[in-house]
Amino acid sequence: MTVARPASGLDPRTSVMFEAPGRPRPLARRLAIHNRVVRRIRDFFLDEGYHEMPVTALADHPARVQLEGMLALGFDAVWCESEILPPGGRLEPKHLRGFKQMEAARADLSLEELAAVQGDLLRFVAADLGADLLGGRDVTRLDRMLRCDHPVLEYADALAVLRTKGWDLHPGQPLHMAAKATLLRHCGNLPVQVLRQPRPHLLEGTAAAPAPAIREGVEYILPYAGVTMEGEVQNDASLVGRGHLSLDLGRLLQYLMGLEKVTDTLIDPMDRIAQVMHEVPHGTGLRAAAGQG
Repeated sequence: MTVARPASGLDPRTSVMFEAPGRPRPLARRLAIHNRVVRRIRDFFLDEGYHEMPVTALADHPARVQLEGMLALGFDAVWCESEILPPGGRLEPKHLRGFKQMEAARADLSLEELAAVQGDLLRFVAADLGADLLGGRDVTRLDRMLRCDHPVLEYADALAVLRTKGWDLHPGQPLHMAAKATLLRHCGNLPVQVLRQPRPHLLEGTAAAPAPAIREGVEYILPYAGVTMEGEVQNDASLVGRGHLSLDLGRLLQYLMGLEKVTDTLIDPMDRIAQVMHEVPHGTGLRAAAGQG
């Protein structure tokens, strides 16, 4: 079934203002936006009755394993902050760039309810960002997002839409990043949720999921940023209706600020320090003192 493109409500002459990525903001502004967004995420989970829990250093997928463990102990809803590590990240700490991931789990949750949690979280965060932090252009873009319904597509419907756009995809294939960008454009550059896209189980074969589980997944695709939130509901015999949500904070900040690159959201004073040290002439006291440290 082909999904009709929602009306954007925009004059075509002004629609370009919602498409062009913005430029990186100064470090102080990025820090203020980061802190506001993190505070709002915390407030959202608190208001929704989620218990925050610390994550200890386990070998693989520590947050997911521990969240599942807390649900098994009888907690209804839990969440935590973890870290997105690139392949080999623990062995090569110089490549870690400080991307946070927020993860949450809740018992007795349907896929549609999980998708609603994603939408509510995005709106809750964006509603607290004003022109003092983002600037008028991005506030106007986010105001449109807050006022509009976000398209929700079944995976099969997303494939049907993509075939009309020239994509040759077959059932069971994952959606390429460029295909997801095509969906965003088709849906008026609004956030899009894709339900029941096939994906491997993150913990399949581990103690947390020793046997293959029947899962239903949802991806939240945001303009500029791509997949920013993912979720799944497990419906096997032992984990009926257990929902899990993950949020990539860097991608969320990229979307909220309208940036072309996720690295433009980073708050890393070491980059500036390295630049300053590179500009210091050899033999000065500053460079000598740094070398002694």
